[in-house]
Amino acid sequence: FARRPTANFQEGDLNALVSATVAPFAENNPTVVFQVITERRLPALMFDPEQLRGVLINLLDNAVAAAMSDEGVRRRASGEQPRITVRTGYDRRRKVASLEVADNGPGVKPSDRVRIFEPYFTTKQGGTGLGLAVVTSVISDHQGEIRLYDNNPHGAKF
Repeated sequence: FARRPTANFQEGDLNALVSATVAPFAENNPTVVFQVITERRLPALMFDPEQLRGVLINLLDNAVAAAMSDEGVRRRASGEQPRITVRTGYDRRRKVASLEVADNGPGVKPSDRVRIFEPYFTTKQGGTGLGLAVVTSVISDHQGEIRLYDNNPHGAKF
């Protein structure tokens, strides 16, 4: 965690990175519905493709775990499928790109929200608690920020 490599910024296509990263998740998780919604007018951006791929992989891993959780299985019994939506966006006025990963799992407990981005905090059995801390660090290196929202009617959105 302390010795992450320096970001290697280069011009890239965030939509292409998202599509290429989500595809294997969809293939390896056939019971989960993956939806990718990309901003068509997203300009080329400066980012480290490997670091952002790592961010997206971490968020997708967490989303799959949430969507496939016991609560997700109970919803599936009532007809709702586990679903993950990945969305890119661009605010032309502010010149800010966004990447959103949302799931329909149980969401994040209110008591965990204040600590979820802290190093070594985990709710996963056998987890290290470094995933979202590294994600936060990478996003900060890209002059961005990460936020957690409720995904109504249930789930989490990062």
